[in-house]
Amino acid sequence: MKKRKKKLRRVLLILIILAAVLVCAVYDSAENIEVTDYHVVSDRLPEAFEGFKIAQISDFHGAGFGEELAELTEAQSPDIIVITGDLISGPEDLSNAEKLLSSLEGTAPVYFVSGNHDYASNRMDELEALFERYGVRYIKNEYISQERQGEELLLLGVEDPNSWAVMPRPDELAEELRSEYPEDFVVLLGHRNYWAEEYSGLPVDLILCGHAHGGIVRLPFVGGLLGTDRTLFPDYEGGIYHCGFELVVSRGLGNGVPVPRLFNRPELVCVTLHAG
Repeated sequence: MKKRKKKLRRVLLILIILAAVLVCAVYDSAENIEVTDYHVVSDRLPEAFEGFKIAQISDFHGAGFGEELAELTEAQSPDIIVITGDLISGPEDLSNAEKLLSSLEGTAPVYFVSGNHDYASNRMDELEALFERYGVRYIKNEYISQERQGEELLLLGVEDPNSWAVMPRPDELAEELRSEYPEDFVVLLGHRNYWAEEYSGLPVDLILCGHAHGGIVRLPFVGGLLGTDRTLFPDYEGGIYHCGFELVVSRGLGNGVPVPRLFNRPELVCVTLHAG
C-alpha cells in the first residue's frame, strides 16, 4: 500500500510539473516577442538599396503589447515597416491597434495590406481612419515606388480576397506592373500564405505574408502542427522559402483562433536586402 501511494505521489508530481511547464510555454508563446532576421540577396536589387531593411508586423489581432512591439521595431532601425494583415479581429481590438500605430509613428514609413480578419471585423472604416491619423499608407491592389539615389524598388500591395469586392487577381496585378516596370525589384505584400501554390509564376522578387500563425502549435524538429484551415502539418507556415521568388511567411504576433499558441513566440520579422 505504501509503495502504491508513493507511486501515485510521483505521478501527481510529474503531472503538476508538466502542467506548470505547459502554462509557462503558453505564456511565453503569447507574450515574449522574438525577432527573426532574414537576408535576401538578389542581383536584380539596385545597389542603392544595399542593406535596405523591412520590418514586418503580421497577424497582430489586437494584441496587448503594441508599445513594446513598437519599441522593439524601432530598435531594428528599419527603412520601412509593413503590416501584412489581420491587425484586428473585432471592434474590441481597435484600441490596441491604435496604441501600436501611434507608437510606430515617426519610426519609419508604415504600409498596410488587409487580412481576412480585418474585413470580418466589419470595422474597416474605423481602421482606415486610424491609418489616416497616424500616417499609415494602405496599399489596395496598387504599387508604389521607394526611391534612393535615382533608383527604384516597388511595393505591390494585394488586397485580401475577404474584401468581397470584384478586383483583379494577384497575377493580373503583377503582370500589369511588369508591363510598366519590367526590370525593377518588386516586393509583394499580401496577407495569405498560398502564393507558392496558387501563383507560383508570379513575376516578383520577394513576397512578405502571414496568415498561418506558424502552425499555431509548433513541434520540435517538425514545425507547425495546425493550418488556419485546421489541416495537420501545413506547408508554408513560417520561415523563408525559395519558390522562384523569395517567400517570407511570418509566424505572426497575436492569435485569431481558439487554440492557444504553443512553443511559438510572437514574431517580428526583419528582412534585409542585399545586391548580389
